Amino acid sequence: MGLRSDAGTVSFWVNMAEVTGGINTIFWGGDNITGGGFGPENEMHIHVEVPVADIWLGGEFGFYLRGDPNNIHLHSDPDKGDVPGVAPVNPILIDDGQWHHITGTWGSEDGNAKLYFDGQLLHEMAYDWTNISYPLTNVYLGQMAGGGRTFIGLLDEVQIYGGALSADEILTVMEGDEILNFKAALPAPADLEKDVPRETTLSWMPGDRADTHNVYFGTSFDDVSEASVTNWQKALVMQNHAETTYDPTGLLEFNTTYYWRIDEVNAPPDSGVTKGDVWSFTTADFVVVDDFESYTDNDADGEAIWQSWIDGFGVDENGAQAGYVLPPYAEQGIIHGGAQSMPLLYDNDMKYSEAKRSLALLRDWTADDAFNLSLWFRGNQAYVGSFTEAPAGTYTMTGSGVDIWGTADEFHFAFKEVSGAAKIIAEVVSLDNTDPFAKAGVMIRDTLDADSAYVGVFITPENGVRFQYRNDAGAVTERDFAEGVTAPQWVRLERTSGGLIRAYYSADGSSWDRFSLTQVSATMPIYVGLAVTSHNAELTCQATFSNVSFPDTTVDPQWTDQDVGIQSNHAEPMYVAVSNSTGAPAVVYHDNPNAVQIDAWTAWAIPLQTFADQGVNLTDIDSIAIGLGTPGDTTKAGGSGTMYFDDIRLNRH
Repeated sequence: MGLRSDAGTVSFWVNMAEVTGGINTIFWGGDNITGGGFGPENEMHIHVEVPVADIWLGGEFGFYLRGDPNNIHLHSDPDKGDVPGVAPVNPILIDDGQWHHITGTWGSEDGNAKLYFDGQLLHEMAYDWTNISYPLTNVYLGQMAGGGRTFIGLLDEVQIYGGALSADEILTVMEGDEILNFKAALPAPADLEKDVPRETTLSWMPGDRADTHNVYFGTSFDDVSEASVTNWQKALVMQNHAETTYDPTGLLEFNTTYYWRIDEVNAPPDSGVTKGDVWSFTTADFVVVDDFESYTDNDADGEAIWQSWIDGFGVDENGAQAGYVLPPYAEQGIIHGGAQSMPLLYDNDMKYSEAKRSLALLRDWTADDAFNLSLWFRGNQAYVGSFTEAPAGTYTMTGSGVDIWGTADEFHFAFKEVSGAAKIIAEVVSLDNTDPFAKAGVMIRDTLDADSAYVGVFITPENGVRFQYRNDAGAVTERDFAEGVTAPQWVRLERTSGGLIRAYYSADGSSWDRFSLTQVSATMPIYVGLAVTSHNAELTCQATFSNVSFPDTTVDPQWTDQDVGIQSNHAEPMYVAVSNSTGAPAVVYHDNPNAVQIDAWTAWAIPLQTFADQGVNLTDIDSIAIGLGTPGDTTKAGGSGTMYFDDIRLNRH
């Protein structure tokens, strides 16, 4: 559910008899959920992790606020060492089949975010959403955002409030009594929000007894705070207004702070007026060219992103694809601001890649004292996976990736296709310690999709040998392990044609220890081979294998290797082109030839004079294009990848 608020409460009851595997997510709140690790977003969540079945109230798994730039956690995970300046909290067992009440609040009067368990305050931390990149905008119950880590248990009596409940009010909720909000809440724009569009419409959540609303609005805090129906000259703009929205007349001023207040005119039996809080927001000092928020999945009415940004569909020399093939067409996880960005897939194999949007409005780029064109972009890291044999029988493999774990994997895979029963044996001679949970070993996999069913036996630098398996596509990974086992170490997997799995490890390749049997179904052909993950997307892990064999298994002598689940970009020049209805477009290239491999949101500002110097009339811009490669050049064998673009603006200063 969507929820944009600087203050709020989520409370619910939870009952869980056992943890059935992996990490179960009860509650998740956040804005951007970026694949491959956490970016600079604001998140609040509660996980339950096996094998101890505890609520982690912080650390890697737990309830915490994560914000840019400090990424502050409520406390450290005891298994991972203390985080400096953060006090640990003992785990709390909840796999007892009993009902427990959980409440998370943020934006309380003291400015803190707080976690309550069965009505008792467990921990709190400072929460000032104006100092982090994104306010809390979405709440998920029973599943993590992005579709992973589904909670298995019971949830009941979920309540969401537009403000932070007090400790006494939380006890009242636990007792089943009603807490009424008499004040208006959940302002949009959120209180203290910046860069608000000049054409914004105000909205709010009404009080529980509100019948109509008195709306106060202006540029003076004192006027808005002191105004009343008998002193209306100062700021009263709507009296006894029936709607929960207000559209200010005309465009608001650039870079101006506005104040507003909603007084609730209550219906019987609570007749009277409840005075609201004074909220504020500051308008943007720029003009939006495209923030990608207006696009929908309604392609029948021309609202899809690829119907405005015309790409290479049906054009042999243009390798661009703007938006996704299936809904949602816009990117809704990797975003700079708002709720959507534009994904742009490129393929420059004897092509260039470009998406172009015609401009019906906002054609005069000299208006409003515009100075430069800016846009935010984000790419993907360079491809780093490799697989070589030298000398004969010794294989060196590199790979990055977040992990082989959870509901989807990121790793480098060297494999051979097999139809039927399969066996593979290999000695993991060495692997880099890019992370204590970096992995190198043998794998049998149903498909090459990131969420495929699989089995694997992996050696880690510090966490022993891990036997892992995912029974179905998208399911949570299960595992068994033996501590104290390091490289060099032999690993072995066997799968019968019926799907029975035997997994082993050995110090000498002669005497084997076996893990428990399991069953993993697959559709032929299957993929059998070697896997490496760095468990750290910023680093590249190298592993060495020897004595690789496929006993009693018919395989092709040729290996195939590729990244699985890792998005990577091949370096291509990135450009923006603008044009009038006649004449050649003005093209400006980013000065970093590897900009497409920057995997964090990055601003690119282009002085408008740069386009004018190429002969384009800035008072009548007809179109804007974003591209990779050289426009019109189909003579070079280039690379491919995926870019994300957001918040294209004309800045005034």
